[in-house]
Amino acid sequence: MKQLYFIFSLIILQAISPCFAQEKDSVSFKPSGNVIARGFLDYSTGFGHVNKEKGFDITRAFLGYNYKFTRTIQAQVIIDGAAGKTSSDGLEVYLRNAFVNWNDKGFNVNLGQTNLMQFSIQEKYWMHRYVMKSFQDLNKMAPSVDLGVTAEYAFNDYISADLSLTNGEGYKKVKKDNSMRYAAGLSLHPIKNTILRVYADVYNDDETQRDALPTGITDAKYKDQYSLSLFAGYQDKKISGGVEYNRVYNKGFIDKKDYYGYSVYASAKVAPKWRTFARYDLMDSSNPDNFTSPWNSLDGQLMMIGAEFQPLKQLKIAPNFRNINADRGKAEQYFFINLEINL
Repeated sequence: MKQLYFIFSLIILQAISPCFAQEKDSVSFKPSGNVIARGFLDYSTGFGHVNKEKGFDITRAFLGYNYKFTRTIQAQVIIDGAAGKTSSDGLEVYLRNAFVNWNDKGFNVNLGQTNLMQFSIQEKYWMHRYVMKSFQDLNKMAPSVDLGVTAEYAFNDYISADLSLTNGEGYKKVKKDNSMRYAAGLSLHPIKNTILRVYADVYNDDETQRDALPTGITDAKYKDQYSLSLFAGYQDKKISGGVEYNRVYNKGFIDKKDYYGYSVYASAKVAPKWRTFARYDLMDSSNPDNFTSPWNSLDGQLMMIGAEFQPLKQLKIAPNFRNINADRGKAEQYFFINLEINL
């Protein structure tokens, strides 16, 4: 696997080096860079039996820099200062991005610690990532960023394809091991403003990456982990929405430990500075033969409705109401005010 990764990387570097040389002497182009600064903050309060759950939180704090060397080659580094929390609820800092990008003649290639395409397109149609993660990200189906190579090619205005070869663990667990994730996606644009997309990947089984077994379970069958994602979306200047189905087979490399679900969402511009949005999620899971109780605490339903006010280009404010029926137990209601600061 390491040899394949090396060969793939070498091909990419050989492809982009002539482009770099050709543009090095360009008179009209001037190399330039820009600072990336972005933060997600929120205030929330519960109702009824969760009325004591309230307070302020920060879920993202990006700080980085993007530099464009030529018309087609750029590099980006981003530090995420709120990507996780310690056992004492302190913020943890991670290196989120460190990659080189080449974009030319229909190709878009990233090499390094880069954003993945498993659910990035869905996020664009959801439009409110600062309010809530997209379905796959929220339910921990895959990392949003990983170390490796991604390549996308647009054949024409109607069809594009993408491939990726990554470590598989995500940017919070960068390590060398025997496990790799191979992914492929296909996007179709049959009519204006629409997209139909299918994505699949294979994550090689590695003993050190396997999920822990429940208490009392000592035997289990292990297999490679697979993912499947289907998405249909529509987006124009006023309306954006999508429907997606996602499934992970053999979660944590345990045979028949699957989880899957649907997400439906829509957003509409109702005034120059205002949008409304709504979303419904349904998550479910299946047990391996020897598991005696459900393993996925994220099973259940989510319903959300809200509005977005954007007084400035750099600021978004979104009051929203959420009904969460976690594990199909007693429903919980929350009121949130989410903020995005994007400088």
